Amino acid sequence: MKEEWNILQILRHSRHDWLNVVQLIKGNLALKKYDRVEEIIQEVIHQRQHESKLSNLEIPKLASQLLVFNWENRHHFQVEFEVVGTTKNLSLYEESLLEWFDRFIDVVNESSQQYGDNHLLLTFQLFAENVPSVTFDFRGELHNEKVIKNFIDSSSEWNEQLKLVESYISKEEFYLTIVLD
Repeated sequence: MKEEWNILQILRHSRHDWLNVVQLIKGNLALKKYDRVEEIIQEVIHQRQHESKLSNLEIPKLASQLLVFNWENRHHFQVEFEVVGTTKNLSLYEESLLEWFDRFIDVVNESSQQYGDNHLLLTFQLFAENVPSVTFDFRGELHNEKVIKNFIDSSSEWNEQLKLVESYISKEEFYLTIVLD
């Protein structure tokens, strides 16, 4: 079940995240690790740019879900995302993406090690010469990769707007790329 977020909860989590960043910067300044301070600042800028691009894809439900995903305590992995290329209007695909993503998250949760160092990177690839695509790249500990394999094998049953074009799976990682048709 998805958690509904109110404004105060969102602000509380956001404030907590920003305080963590400030503490990292402050600690590294105290240790005179100026290169690390610069890295942290660049990481924050990079993340905020991708958040901005994600917010401009006209997929507000999915964007909201991705933006608060790591604040929920019900997942066995952390999510990162990036938007590469020119921002496009993906509103026609939002319901298909949202439904697929919800099922996919359940599958990844079921197959990943609960207390592992697990990360899922979503890359929205939006290049003018190609149809939009999304790559899901997981790194971590899988205790049941067969669940992922079965999900991938059932790709023909996915919504007709989403087509699997590439996939790979092993004990420590998997990736798959879908195109938005």
